[in-house]
Amino acid sequence: MTGTKKRIIYMLIGLFAGLTAFSVLELLGRAGLGTFLVLSILQGAAAGLVFGFFFGFTDAVFYKELRSGALKAVTAAVVGAAVASSAHLLSAQGLLMSSNMLRQPDGSISILIPLWRSFGWMLMGTAIGTIDGIYRRTIRRVIAGALGGLAGGLVGGLYYELIIRYIPGASYSGLIGLVMMGMLTGLFIGEFERRFSYGRLRVLNGKLKDREFFLIKQRTIVGCGLKDDVYLHGYSSIPEGRFLREGRDVYFETEKQTQSSSTAGSDATLLNDRPAGPRQNLKYQDTIRLGSVKLLYLPM
Repeated sequence: MTGTKKRIIYMLIGLFAGLTAFSVLELLGRAGLGTFLVLSILQGAAAGLVFGFFFGFTDAVFYKELRSGALKAVTAAVVGAAVASSAHLLSAQGLLMSSNMLRQPDGSISILIPLWRSFGWMLMGTAIGTIDGIYRRTIRRVIAGALGGLAGGLVGGLYYELIIRYIPGASYSGLIGLVMMGMLTGLFIGEFERRFSYGRLRVLNGKLKDREFFLIKQRTIVGCGLKDDVYLHGYSSIPEGRFLREGRDVYFETEKQTQSSSTAGSDATLLNDRPAGPRQNLKYQDTIRLGSVKLLYLPM
C-alpha cells in the first residue's frame, strides 16, 4: 500500500464515518431530547464517538493490526466523544456570550452559530488526530495528526454547518456535510502525516508485502515487538534495526554482527544484499533485510 493509496483509504474511512454519524445524528434529532444546548452536546458526543472509532481503527486496515487497532479505536472513540461534547458546550457558551456582548437577539447573529459550532468540530478533529502519535510516542506524529484533524474538522465542520442551514429543501444536506467533513479530515490527516515524514519503508515480502510505513521520529525502531515504532508482525525472525535522521541524512543502525550471523542466515541484517555495518548512510531505494523481512527505503 503506497502513500497515495493510504491517503485515499483515509478519505474512504472518513466517508464511512460520515455516513454512520449521519444515521446516529438523525436518530438523535428525531428523539426530541429537549433544548438546543442538550441536543448539541449529545450530537457532538455521538459524532465524536463515531469519527474517533473509525479513524482510530486505521492501523487495523493499513497494517492488519487488529488487536492494537481495536484498542486504539476504542480510545479514540472515548476521547472523541468527550472532547466533542465539551467543545460543543463551549461553543454554545461562546455563542451566548457573543450575543450578550453585541446586545442583539439570537436571530440577528445566526451567522455566528456555524462559526462557533465549527470551532467545536475543529477541537474534535484535533483530539482524534493526536491519538496515533500518542500511542506511538511520537511528538512529530502528534503534531501532524493534530494539524490534520484541526484543518479537517474546521473546514469540514464549517461546510457541514453552512450546508444544513443555508440550503433550504436539501433533504440530504446533513449527509453531504458529514461525509465531506469525514473525507476532509482523512485527507488532511494523511497529507500532514506525509509532510512531516522524512522517508518511507516499503515491505517487499511476506504478510505485509507492499505496505508502507512512514518514518517520522528522529530515531525509529523497526522490529516485531508491539512497542516498536514500526511493528512488523507475521515474520518469523526480525533483528532490531534503527533509522536515525541527522540533518538531511538518514542512517541505518544495527547491532554489530558476528561473522556467522552476517551471512545470509535467517537472522542476517543486510544492506543491498551485503552485510550491514553498525551505522550506514541510506540512499534512494536501498534495500534492507532484517532477518525474514525485506524493506525498501524511499526518502521523501
